[in-house]
Amino acid sequence: MRFRHPAWEPVAWVLAALNVASVWFAAAPGEPLHATAHAALAVACAAGAQALRARRRAELADADLLGVLDDAEQADTMLDGMQARVQELEAQLGMAERLLAERRRDDQGNPPRPMDAGTA
Repeated sequence: MRFRHPAWEPVAWVLAALNVASVWFAAAPGEPLHATAHAALAVACAAGAQALRARRRAELADADLLGVLDDAEQADTMLDGMQARVQELEAQLGMAERLLAERRRDDQGNPPRPMDAGTA
């Protein structure tokens, strides 16, 4: 049986405390075996409570890690989209630079034509 509900941890701590108190009541009339059994139960309940706390912390850490992984995947997807956009912009920039270079080359080879208002 797996104790998944978070209420089991305080229950285990209460049982440990009750068994610690029961050690004194069992030892008072001179029943050492009975007192030892309560001491062992107290230790077992306390160990169980600590294990439940550790498991809960691990599950919370796993949930946080999954959240971080989801964020990383979203960032990776956004980065892929940005890289594609940058490549597209680089291609457009290269074409614009080629067009400007051709225009400069044409302008250097051919002097500018005077614009006469009287010629049509």
